[in-house]
Amino acid sequence: MAKNKTNIQWTEITWNPTIGCSLMSPGCTNCYAMKFAHRLASFGGPVGRRYSGLTEVAANGEPVWTGVVKLVEEALLQPLSWRGRKRVFVNSMSDLFHPDLPFTAVARIWAVMALAARHTFQVLTKRPDRMRDWLNDPATPAAVEAEMRKIRPGARLAAWPLRNAWVGTSVEDQKRADERIPILADTKAAVRFLSIEPLLGPVYLKAAATPSVLRRLHWVIVGGESGPRARPMHPAWARSLRDECAQSGIAFFFKQFGTWGFPVSGKTRKTIGLMPGGREVPVGTPGSTALARLGKKLAGERLDGQLHQAFPTAPQPTPPQGSLPFAKPAKRAA
Repeated sequence: MAKNKTNIQWTEITWNPTIGCSLMSPGCTNCYAMKFAHRLASFGGPVGRRYSGLTEVAANGEPVWTGVVKLVEEALLQPLSWRGRKRVFVNSMSDLFHPDLPFTAVARIWAVMALAARHTFQVLTKRPDRMRDWLNDPATPAAVEAEMRKIRPGARLAAWPLRNAWVGTSVEDQKRADERIPILADTKAAVRFLSIEPLLGPVYLKAAATPSVLRRLHWVIVGGESGPRARPMHPAWARSLRDECAQSGIAFFFKQFGTWGFPVSGKTRKTIGLMPGGREVPVGTPGSTALARLGKKLAGERLDGQLHQAFPTAPQPTPPQGSLPFAKPAKRAA
């Protein structure tokens, strides 16, 4: 299971039953998965063939998604063999609700999640409308149960929505918050969360949603962008979200500052001034905050000197009926 381990602080392992994606909004510009997929495609053997065709080189010389999405059959049943209880990030290399991935494939993946009830699955999408439509469809539970029985004959769905499935949407600015938060809040789920990373501008939850909508959110993850082309995050944006979450009773997780952080003596390579609205100005400009290009490790994961790594209070998973813990999955018919 070592190859599934991850350094993402809010999860423990990744599971990629699908790979490939397409650009959706400004948060996708410097997508790490897009660049990693392009590098994997250059490998020889099965890995190179698996990732072939998912990316191409754009006019600026950088890799970009082609929009091709693949179901990875050999990865599909992996969680059924994992021991213990894990938090599993679903599709770090894709989007489970990409429009080119049929709902029949989504049902197969959800069936594995239902059968692996001891694990908690964290599903994150930039397409919450498609996720809502599928999860809220009255026909979806029967479709998932049918796929469960193909894997483990006799298995039955014990609860809907799945108690061990957390569903979230990515938000990078106020426009995306206004569009996506109400959709997420209207989605059937045990736990709903926002990944506000990369945070590219001020985001106000109360401007995007009414108090009744915010009560349907359980968790907010916030982080700045990392990598050589990272855009800076103003610390006031993160503070504002921290305070809003505290006021609304939402668990708050600050993941990282990203590449840009407060200047450190002897470690600073480049320094800018950043205005609260996001405009870069010369250092020392009145009203600006000085930020330095430090790298993710040095910039750190503390906000005002404190770690904020809260998790939502989630319901206990309900094992699917007709199955046993750690039972070996049945082989799929050819």
